Amino acid sequence: MGSMNAALATGTYEILRNRLREAATDLRGRFEQLNAARSQVFGNIESRLQGTVHVSTDHNCTPRDLLAIGDRMLLGYNVQFGLQTDIGVEDVFTFYRLEGDIAHTLDLSELFDERSRRDFSELYRYYKNTRFLRFTTSGPNVYFVFQVGKTPSDIKAFKWVVEGDRLRYLDNRSEDEGRAPAQHGFTWKRTMRDQHRSGLHPHISIDDLVFVECVGGDLTIKIEDNTQDGSGVYSEPVDHRDQTLDDAEIYYCVLGQLILLKIRPYQERAFRHLVFSRKLSSVIRLDAIENACVLLPQDHGIIFPGGFVLQTGQFKLFDHGLNQLMVDQTIAAPNGEDTLYIFVDPASGTVLHLRYNVIRQAVDTPLVCHGQAVFDDGKMITFRAQEHPQKHHALQIWQTPFVGPNFQVSVTTDSMLYKIGNRDLVRCMAECQELLGLEDKEDS
Repeated sequence: MGSMNAALATGTYEILRNRLREAATDLRGRFEQLNAARSQVFGNIESRLQGTVHVSTDHNCTPRDLLAIGDRMLLGYNVQFGLQTDIGVEDVFTFYRLEGDIAHTLDLSELFDERSRRDFSELYRYYKNTRFLRFTTSGPNVYFVFQVGKTPSDIKAFKWVVEGDRLRYLDNRSEDEGRAPAQHGFTWKRTMRDQHRSGLHPHISIDDLVFVECVGGDLTIKIEDNTQDGSGVYSEPVDHRDQTLDDAEIYYCVLGQLILLKIRPYQERAFRHLVFSRKLSSVIRLDAIENACVLLPQDHGIIFPGGFVLQTGQFKLFDHGLNQLMVDQTIAAPNGEDTLYIFVDPASGTVLHLRYNVIRQAVDTPLVCHGQAVFDDGKMITFRAQEHPQKHHALQIWQTPFVGPNFQVSVTTDSMLYKIGNRDLVRCMAECQELLGLEDKEDS
């Protein structure tokens, strides 16, 4: 009788599984049709490498960053000048206008007026080890950031305002505005005494969703409020096994189905960072979120230089070998589908691009470069600095969907899809993709 019941259950499971597969196949077909129609209506722009342009500088130099100014671009770099003391803007910047894959050098006089030239020369005269670091954009303002001390945090910043396709110089005292943006897209909360739960195996309640402790020789994450049992879904050893519940520093942040934990056990130097997935009841150790971690669009999860974690509990880590990266800027495409996260190493100038697609819920292959300029039509110029200073530099030209607010993409206005709107369609398709992902899982 038992074997008959088991066979019936298996048969019922297979019938339901096949029905789900059929429904998923139908949904996938409709999904692809909708995406093709949406691309036609809204003129979807794909990211692709268009070519390479070669530019030259007067000196052997190490390029640091690029800035788009209308349809032109400014290259900033550093030169080893030796004993030369009278350093001018022409020694650090070169101005170009692109025509296809040819770059024409422009005169810097239309960009730098007499006051900005004087401030620039004085900066290099007063601070002997001045180095150009980067361009930073914030709203209508652009900052030229220079390192004047031993570390990349010792800076001076020149402030300009963007007026159409030109820059107007404002001042040389905007260091505070030219600093990096907030490095976390959320706020850590410290656990308080009223969250402690006493018992044989005491622990700390994280909003009654998960329970944490560092006593008894290990750091343990539990999913049940049970102080009679010391076991949990995750544990790792701590240095001091005799610590009490009060001794560890514990911070947390609840982001939907993800709970981020920042924990320093008693007398340990470093914080440990963990991410608990409520959907999977699983924990991953992610110390990489300590320095920089921001939110994915539409509450999809978190992204950091080393990878991303989705609300579903799925995650991906990148093996690019880059450390000490900071959030530089986030660029959202008007299509509501693509977001570019740019991270930078302030010391070396190395830049990491992570592009997240809302519909696919995935990050494209990470792009490592040393600077970029994004133009109003979505064209992006990137470069990778060579190991030794040189006069000739290769820049890559990309077409991207990250067009400016004034760029008009050709759309078909007499369509039902246009009336619904691209952003709502993208949100709907992202939810469909999540359903298809669940159906693909070989899980009973």
